[in-house]
Amino acid sequence: MKLKFEIWTEESLLPENTKNLFITSVNCYKAQAYNASLLMAYLGFLVTLKERVMSAEKPALFPDHLWKNLISNLKNEDKWEESIFDASMQKEKMNGEKPPVRTQDPVFVINDNLRTQIRYWKDRRNDCVHNKDNIITNFHVENFWTFLQSNLQKITIEGGRVTLLNKFSRHYNRSYTAADEDVMPLIKEIKGAVTKVEMHDFWNDLFFRVTDLWDYSNEITLMQKVIQLNDSDISQSLVTFLKSEENYLNAYINEYPAIISMLGYNNQEIRNFWSTKIKKMSNVMGVYASMLRNNLIPKNQIQEANKKIVSLYKYPQSQDDHYVLSSNGFGEVLYEELFIVKNPNQREYWKFMNKHYVLYTKYLELYPLKEEAVRILCEEFNKEQYKSYFLRDSIDRLFIRNQTKMNEFKQIAENLDLELPTEISSLNV
Repeated sequence: MKLKFEIWTEESLLPENTKNLFITSVNCYKAQAYNASLLMAYLGFLVTLKERVMSAEKPALFPDHLWKNLISNLKNEDKWEESIFDASMQKEKMNGEKPPVRTQDPVFVINDNLRTQIRYWKDRRNDCVHNKDNIITNFHVENFWTFLQSNLQKITIEGGRVTLLNKFSRHYNRSYTAADEDVMPLIKEIKGAVTKVEMHDFWNDLFFRVTDLWDYSNEITLMQKVIQLNDSDISQSLVTFLKSEENYLNAYINEYPAIISMLGYNNQEIRNFWSTKIKKMSNVMGVYASMLRNNLIPKNQIQEANKKIVSLYKYPQSQDDHYVLSSNGFGEVLYEELFIVKNPNQREYWKFMNKHYVLYTKYLELYPLKEEAVRILCEEFNKEQYKSYFLRDSIDRLFIRNQTKMNEFKQIAENLDLELPTEISSLNV
């Protein structure tokens, strides 16, 4: 059985030398050689920092001669370990002005708390090497592994957030990365590279970098993969960001309506959503069905919500969405709207039927036929003029492909002694 740190090592985008040292640390741990395990993990940590400095551009406010000296020391087998540790301890320098102005950048953009932790682990490394009084146990190794998983991606020249953003930019640049290359390894780095206070800015910068000028496809796909990671902290930070950015949120909800159940809306916010905001959605029926499916709308408000949504004159393509609507009384409200609220006594009813012929056809196809609906349709299509020709042709196509529905219509017409419309040719075959 693989350890969590072992899996993290294999999945992380780390230098090969680092991975080898971390795996050696795991093997020593399994053999209960905890001193050796901690040493190998600590060495892998320093090797990672060394390679990041060696491959980085000099920070803008870092003296040239000091940078050259650091690079030279990192190439020296006898000096590199001490030099990279010292580099991790260097802070920014400020002048004495008010407000103070930075005069020198640090090597690594990290906070003092992280520097304190790095110093602590160096002391534990010294315990291992110099055989000091402090005993190294599995507890120390496991805690250092946790430190690495939580912080290794944060310790970079630009800062963990900026470094990760640059990786995402390169991933979405097709001159560097193929379109089918999986972005999930980068998503898994988010928790270790970005602090909680940076999350909102991180999401904002990330989606700006990966945006497609024509639509939200890149951003939406990336959002869904973040949710699929199934990390509650990362998912919640994304949801919090989306709730403050309506354009992103609406685009995501349209594509993945189930996300609405994760937004944590209270009853008032849910009511406001279906009564005012949902009409802006391009996938309004899929979103509404998702709200019903996830029991977000109180039962005593569903009838009212159905009437509100019916007035948008749309119907979902999904059979699953239809089932949810049907089981929540949407069909009855739809019937009322199409044949009772709107009816032949109203001026130019035929124009309304023509405009919404798809919705009429959907109702006829998906719900049991009512006598009043059959009567109205027979009378409308038996008129000499002012007929809904779009609806006539749509019903004809429905009856041709659905003989059961056609026979249901005929039977009701016969029971009511109604004349079948001759213009609907399928009824007269």
